[in-house]
Amino acid sequence: MEYYIAILLALAFFIYSISFRQLARAELTGPMYFVLTGMVVAAIFLAEFKIGQPLEQLLPLVELTLAVVLFSDAAKTRLAILKRAYKYPVLLLFVALPLTFCATVLTGYLLFPKMSVLALALLAIILTPTDAALSKGILEAKAVPLKLREAINVESGLNDGLCVPIFLFLFLSWQLGSWQPPMKMLEFMFREVGIALGVATLITWSATYLIRYSARRHFFEKASSPFLILSLAIVNYSVAEALGGSGFVAAFVAGLLFDYLYRPSKDMQLIEESEHIAEFFSYLIWCLFGAYSYSQLQSMDLSWSKLAFALIAATLVRVIPVLFSLIVFNGLNFKEKFTLAWFGPRGLASIVFTLMVLDSADGLLSELATLTIMTSVFIHGITTRPIANSFRKKGVAKRN
Repeated sequence: MEYYIAILLALAFFIYSISFRQLARAELTGPMYFVLTGMVVAAIFLAEFKIGQPLEQLLPLVELTLAVVLFSDAAKTRLAILKRAYKYPVLLLFVALPLTFCATVLTGYLLFPKMSVLALALLAIILTPTDAALSKGILEAKAVPLKLREAINVESGLNDGLCVPIFLFLFLSWQLGSWQPPMKMLEFMFREVGIALGVATLITWSATYLIRYSARRHFFEKASSPFLILSLAIVNYSVAEALGGSGFVAAFVAGLLFDYLYRPSKDMQLIEESEHIAEFFSYLIWCLFGAYSYSQLQSMDLSWSKLAFALIAATLVRVIPVLFSLIVFNGLNFKEKFTLAWFGPRGLASIVFTLMVLDSADGLLSELATLTIMTSVFIHGITTRPIANSFRKKGVAKRN
């Protein structure tokens, strides 16, 4: 069976590669395509394929992939841009993000009053991070104002790292069966985040020194450049985890430090090339998620409340907080504000968090997370190109 699955996946990647432009014109994004691929694989091998069985073996690969994505997203944030255009990302991260978290908890409580507040909080933090990769059409559309593309990209690059410590603490509380006292939270944060900061600082500073040294002496081989980023992300994650810290936080902070310590513009290629490798594994995770979703849908008792939560959690719980956070700024018209509010798709971080809690979470929590991510993948994927084109059609000029 494994070989037949490998054949199907290889064919899916081959077809995607040779028809990329046509798929884009058909409003079929990469995550949408590979989620559907995973669902097809699960449908064909449903009698033999039990998605719950290989998750424990695959979870390290899934976590390493997220670590690479966190590193590259943080390294692409361009702190220089954040200094120049900070007001929108700051509002999105420190006003809209907490409001989105609270709105998700409230929505879950109204629709599922029997769920505990701890379970709702864990669900909310799973669904709070956004993934700009799902709205790549917006980021690449030159007709979309530059300040919008920068805000979406910076927010996506930073919000995963901000959500990780909260997720880890809520997950720990969930495993222990109750909310932990404030001192326990401080101890947890100090250990997880403190170790991660120390690891990221030491390793990234040392690595950037060696990279500069190698470049000056022409030891640098451009053909191997993608492995620099991959190895940096993986070693930061692994060392932090081995020492009892948060590998995700270490990978994220390492990316920010790499951006600060070593970022001549000509070496943007270092990150872009490594992203192609990370993207391949990301698409494999989307396939895994598609297979898992299909198997879950087969046994799920769908109800209007679950579907309503998925739709609201994928859209309104972000749209309303973002519009509220931007209400005092006159520098954006309503269409631009709505574009920022709309493009908060749930992606790889939400999938990894869902898979991490799968063994210990109740069925309802994982079902709601899965439905929301699925809804977001298709709603945001389908609307990306039309909204990007609307700026071009109406002649909205690029503005800094």
